[in-house]
Parts: sequence; structure tokens; C-alpha cells
Amino acid sequence: MSVGDRLAGARRRLRKLSARLAQFRVREGDTGPSSSAGSARVSVIVPVFNAMPYLRELLDSLADQDLDPALFEVIAVDDGSTDGGGRLLDDVASRHPNWRVIHEKNSGWPGHPRNVGIDAATGDYLFFCDADDRMGPESLRRMVAFADEHDVDVVAPRLVALGGRRIQSSLFTATVVDVDARTVLATLSPQKLIRRSLIEAHGIRFPEGKIRLEDGMMLTRCYLRSRRIAILADYDHYFLRQRDDGRNISSERVHPESYTESVTELARIILELEPDPRTAELMVLDLFRRKALRFYAPERLPAMSALTRRRWVHAHVRFMERFVPERLDSHLEFPYRQRAQLIRSRDISGLESLASTQRLLEQNPRASRVTLDAEAVSFDVDLDPADEVDIARIVARVRDGDAEAAGGIERRGTSRHAVFARADLAELGPVLVDVVVELRAGDIVGTPRRVRAPAEGLPLASGSCRIYSTVKGNLSVDLR
Repeated sequence: MSVGDRLAGARRRLRKLSARLAQFRVREGDTGPSSSAGSARVSVIVPVFNAMPYLRELLDSLADQDLDPALFEVIAVDDGSTDGGGRLLDDVASRHPNWRVIHEKNSGWPGHPRNVGIDAATGDYLFFCDADDRMGPESLRRMVAFADEHDVDVVAPRLVALGGRRIQSSLFTATVVDVDARTVLATLSPQKLIRRSLIEAHGIRFPEGKIRLEDGMMLTRCYLRSRRIAILADYDHYFLRQRDDGRNISSERVHPESYTESVTELARIILELEPDPRTAELMVLDLFRRKALRFYAPERLPAMSALTRRRWVHAHVRFMERFVPERLDSHLEFPYRQRAQLIRSRDISGLESLASTQRLLEQNPRASRVTLDAEAVSFDVDLDPADEVDIARIVARVRDGDAEAAGGIERRGTSRHAVFARADLAELGPVLVDVVVELRAGDIVGTPRRVRAPAEGLPLASGSCRIYSTVKGNLSVDLR
């Protein structure tokens, strides 16, 4: 017998022993270890509190998994539901022997029931679901096979938004077998496949109690303790829902002081576990941009009371004094660099003015009166309002590439006229190009924005040049 065979046999015996030991955790309100406790490759952990009617859809999606039921177990922890969800769990578990239901008194937050699920789990991997979401039917099988093949400790599967939920969709455009922790820290939701031995070896658990970002704290520890992290974008694995009743925990009102304290704890974990100081401080800067500077966005800041604005600025000044030295501001782009500088100086009126300016710079101006002749592609660019915003730069950029051709801008009264020489476009080769503009308001230049196509009049074609509107209504040129 080879060493590999002996190790595999030892792992199987350990799983069976773990399953037997789990029997001792059976108590009133616990259906006991699942039928898959000795063979499960993955344990799916579901904290449940008043998630009806969405809970039924999640449970159906778990029952429909195409992975052999002997190879996965579902551990649903009812955190004192009062909407009938606990009874539904018992009913489903009675028909699926690889399911285990544990009923708990209400703890008020997901950390405790998730930890109960971890303690009861026997699978090689853990996967965390929320009770109001759903999974793709091939998800568990695909994730486990991928993790096995590539020896991955943490798999971040492609997430899909439901009901207007916001996700970091750009992260899931392609599968990456070995992704760096700084990149994957952009997704801190708990819907990840995690090797159970990693969690047990380092004693990783969710913070308990009403703590914001508690899932991010646990996941950050997993990322920074893992040997390999992967992004799996081969399939729509998990569907995150924005509930119609607005009762997602993420939708609840946040308090500046306690929320910033949670961001502080995340920063502390990063600095503790990331061995490279330079990488660690950039990770913390990324965290600050995502979790703090977003509160000054045009859609959020004007809705705050004057007192709330002061509270956020005060909390963030304290964070920056501890974690974000001024020299790091150069790593931030518009509008985050400007926000950081205004927070340092406690300039609330400047933040309010920046929010107004940002609205101007983040518009997608529309092209009109597009013409195509032997010499040039030209069109007007409609700005709103034309007396407050101008064009800093306009380019035709190769799709999914970096090469670009600059366009000329002519001022015609209150309008702007863009001209691209066909000779310049031809130098890009037989490619698709998108028309991109950077707008200016005063001394501030915004980030690149797509130019919208006119409502009518396209496509136009001449030789190897075709101007058209994309499916999303943006202006592009086909040079193939």
C-alpha cells in the first residue's frame, strides 16, 4: 500500500471518528448527525432567522444539487425563527437524511449559528449560505472538484445579484487558480468554499454578537492563513438576494462609530497576519476605500444629517491617523483621493461640494449628429450642464486592451465636437474600439466613462470602418 493510500485511509477513519464524536453534541432541538457525516466532502452551513418565504427557495436549491447526497451534508441552524422557518427545516430534514437541523435560542446575529454549524460539520470543506439566497444546481459538485484538482484552501465562486443586490461582479469574470489575497479581499461575503482543516488548525470562528462585518473578519483570517485561494468563474454558483422587505442585515442602518470600529478590527487582522508590511498597508488602504470612503458618495452624503456627517468624518479621521498615512493618498484615484484629503482636513463643506462635482463627472455623455467619411469619424458630445463640465480627453480604446487613439475636441458654442482621424484609427489594427471620455469640472478630472450612442442614425459604415451602438447603448467602432 502506498503512502498516499495510507494517508487517504487515515483521513477516512478520522472523518468517521469525527462523525461518532458528533453524536455527543446531540441535544434537544438537534436532529443529530446527518447520514453523510462519515462521507461528506462538503458541509453546507445555513444560519436561519425569519427568512420566509425566501428560505424555501434556498432549501429547494440545496435539495436539487447534482452532487451525490452521500458526499454533502446540510447543517441548518435555526436561530429562534418565529415565522415558521424552523418547522419548514424540520419537514425538509425528515425527507433528506443528509440534512441536520439544530434549533437555538435567538442570538440576534449570524455569527453564533454559523459557529454552531462549524462545530457540527464533518465535511472536508465548508460552504456558508444565507437563508434568503439560492445556489446553482451544479455548484457544490463543481466547487469540490475544482478545490480537489488544484489543492485550494479557499474558493470564491462566481456570485450573481438578485433584486438589485450589489456585488463585486468584476472579480468573477474569469477563473484564477492562484489569486493573491489583496485581490480577493474585495469580496468579504461568507459564500466561499473553505477547507475545514484550515479553519480548525487556526481556530478560526465568526465573532459573535451584533458586530458589523463579522463575516469579513472571519474570511480575512481564512484568506491570510491559506496556502492557495482561487476564483471560480466557470458557472453562476450563488445568487445573492436583495430582499423585497428590506430585511437583509446589510440593509440595516449603520452607526459611524461601531461600523468604523469593525473596519478597524479588519485592519488590525490584516496587519497581524500579512507578513509583508508594504502589502499590508495597501490592503488596509483598499479596505478603507471600500468600507469607509463610500459613505461620501453623491447618493449617500446628501441624505445624511449634518450631525451624522460630522460623526463619520470624526471616526474616519481617527482611523486614518492610525492606519492610513498621507503618503498613501497617491495610490487612490478620483474621487477617493479627494475624499481622503478632505477628511484629513475635516472639510465637510468640501466633501459636500465634491459629491456635487462627482455627479457631473460620472455622467455618460451622449453622442449626436454622428458622421463618417473617408477622412474621419466625427460627432457632437452633449454635456449636462455644458457650462459646468467640459471634456478633458476623449479616446477610441481597443476593447479588452490598452491601445487607444486620441480624438480632437472642438468647442462650438455650448457644444463639443469630437473628431477621430481614420488614419489614427487604422493604426490600431482590425479591432473593436470603444469611445471613452474623461470629463473635467474645475481642476478635477473624472475617471473614464463610455460615450452613449445616439438614439437613432446608427450603424454607419464605410470601407473597413463601422460605427454602431452596443447592446448596452454605448458608442463603438468596428475596424475589422
